[in-house]
Amino acid sequence: MTRILTVVVSLVLLAPVGRLLAADELLKRVPAGANSLMVIDVTALEATPMSQAQGWQKKHEAAFVERPMMLPPEASRIVMASQLNFSGELNVEWQMAVMSLTEPLPMRSIARAEGGYVDKIGGVDCAWTPSDAYFVALEAKQLGVVFPANRQFVSRWAQGNAGLLSSGYLLVADKQVDRMNQIVMAIDLRDVPQPHRLRERLQASPALKTLSAKLETIEKLIAGVQGLTLRIAVGQSARGTLRVDFSDSPQVLGAQAKPLLLEALDGFGAKLPGIDQWTVKTEAKSIVLEGALSTDALRRVFSLLELPSTKFSTLKDEIPDTPTSASPSEASKAAASKTYYKAVAVLIEDLRKTLGDTRDNHAVWMERYGRKVDALPILNVDETLLAWGARIGETFRTMALAERGSGIKSGVRKSSVYGNYQYSYDQYGYSNVRSNASVKGQIDTEERAQAKAVRYNSWKEIEDATAAIRKEMTKKFQVEF
Repeated sequence: MTRILTVVVSLVLLAPVGRLLAADELLKRVPAGANSLMVIDVTALEATPMSQAQGWQKKHEAAFVERPMMLPPEASRIVMASQLNFSGELNVEWQMAVMSLTEPLPMRSIARAEGGYVDKIGGVDCAWTPSDAYFVALEAKQLGVVFPANRQFVSRWAQGNAGLLSSGYLLVADKQVDRMNQIVMAIDLRDVPQPHRLRERLQASPALKTLSAKLETIEKLIAGVQGLTLRIAVGQSARGTLRVDFSDSPQVLGAQAKPLLLEALDGFGAKLPGIDQWTVKTEAKSIVLEGALSTDALRRVFSLLELPSTKFSTLKDEIPDTPTSASPSEASKAAASKTYYKAVAVLIEDLRKTLGDTRDNHAVWMERYGRKVDALPILNVDETLLAWGARIGETFRTMALAERGSGIKSGVRKSSVYGNYQYSYDQYGYSNVRSNASVKGQIDTEERAQAKAVRYNSWKEIEDATAAIRKEMTKKFQVEF
């Protein structure tokens, strides 16, 4: 009996240990400089009612339009990491992903399906793709992806010379992934706030108007921010738990904790749809928000760290592993072109929903959606349609640049405003006194108005171009786009 109990207990204990060991193997591939991390338990996620209902596990790239992200059915677990530039409005310095596979994916198939080529870097088989990424065969059942396609970085990373993940905050986040919380994203925020910018933003914060006497304490609190973690639990629907961790208690913020957090997300251009309705609570050293995540919100979360491809199982099923000179048929061109058009249309519609919102800053989502367009499969897609897609992606980035530029221009203009008051005189010698807070507010309003004008003009160009290309493609292929 004792022996039987020992065997049973061992089996129970070894199962989770095996999963943890597999996770640790993936974490060993994350470079030292990473300050953001997303871990996905693909096996657990695909077993959820929401995933099955929406076909997240379908082995066809057309399913892109039905789900917030493409999950390789061959992957059991995915770890994605990046180095974000917080002083550069969340620009991505580099991004990588590593995944455990149930079966290997040949580099030749990836290269041909993506319209790229096979490369060998530091003795490791790789595939370069037009989405500016390298796919790397790390082991037989371990696939890596690096963006942008920096060949030297790939060489050092693939050979284990890029260092090991050093952020304790991110390492802790990885352990939070389980059967209930299949997705966890974490961002290490230590030493990110710049004192002069932090002080100015807190002084101008609408959320802190009633807490002006406590600004010094609040500034110290925010300066000690440790990180942000988003846990996503998928069942019949998706729910998110957003935790912001500090080195001290956030109790000083009181009821203004949520408004201040939403202001911060808006300032970075990374506010999620529907997050205004989330519930909030403060814990010992954390602010915690919880609520429902729509498909649109999930798509935006995944755009922060995302695989630069939507092709995986299709590689073996649709693309032979040996070269061929046969030209694609008109039917295959029509199918690939229609899939491409629908994928871009989904992204356009997703951003369109928030176009009329003059309060929120959507710079991050616009920039990331431009990258999403760039990462779409282009094999067999009509050249004219690809040119349209490239213009859409570039327009998204132009709008993002206008949003970010408004903040930079505001800062430059406000830097010339000194003291507490500004004086001007009319032709009769009467003085006009204005507080500099009022002057700075007007500067912000003017710059935001210019950014809004760029956004609306750009959107009109997108709508006109989309209508025109839909008509042209329908006529060319005799298939309704």
